[in-house]
Amino acid sequence: MLSCLTGLAAEYPQIKALPQDSVSARSAVENIRPYAAFQQSLEYVIPELILGGEWTSVIKLTNRSNIAIPPTNVYFLDNSGNPMTTTFQTTAGNPTTDVGFSFWLPPGAVLEGTFLGTATTVFGHALVATCSASGVCLSGLYAEVTLKNTNSTRPDFESVFPIEQPTALQYMLWDHRSGVITVLYLVNENTSTTTVSLDFTDTANQEIQTVTITMASLSSQILTLNTLAPQTNGIQGTLTITGQNASSIALITATGLRINPTNSFTPMRAFVPKL
Repeated sequence: MLSCLTGLAAEYPQIKALPQDSVSARSAVENIRPYAAFQQSLEYVIPELILGGEWTSVIKLTNRSNIAIPPTNVYFLDNSGNPMTTTFQTTAGNPTTDVGFSFWLPPGAVLEGTFLGTATTVFGHALVATCSASGVCLSGLYAEVTLKNTNSTRPDFESVFPIEQPTALQYMLWDHRSGVITVLYLVNENTSTTTVSLDFTDTANQEIQTVTITMASLSSQILTLNTLAPQTNGIQGTLTITGQNASSIALITATGLRINPTNSFTPMRAFVPKL
């Protein structure tokens, strides 16, 4: 059964299908990046979406400002950087299958909805068009996605990821002791091919291994760090994530899952320390 994306905390928040004249995600990212990431430091990437099979993705959005958020588009992209189709219900209750949605929120309002795939599992991410081509940017928006894995043999597993701000340099702590593994989820927020350097160091800041990943435009990759760098098994340390491309500024979003031997998992976020 489809879940309707409905308002929880205020009257008349709305979710609708994308307007027919909306630009593509590839065009939208050109408008989003210069204003959101550099000028205003607005977070605008929902970093993980997994749809279909045992997986559903539940997105919540809220407006914490004192002015209404006008109609705003959200675009779904699959792991190859192509539009990703999902099924949801509009506020009016109409089942809709599209590559994104449009929403608006009055002050204090919350929207929540479940996005479904098919029998085949696909993964990707979402771009929130927080800035217009004229340079006007939203304020007060917060969003998060809950990834839910449902299997009849056990209780559901869930993991929550807040919206992220891409950056060219970030870090993540990893711990591969006691059979635990780390699954890294990388998103290339650039409209060109990007090289991502993954530098593994131990707790004494000694280099273990460096791995280079090439990512296509607007694509995402799921990487098991223990497999990528077997020398990290049984120890813990820090992962340094650096993005580069022809323009030298490559914005990357990095999140992860810490998975224990029972296959239950918890979310992991990269960090940028204030130096």
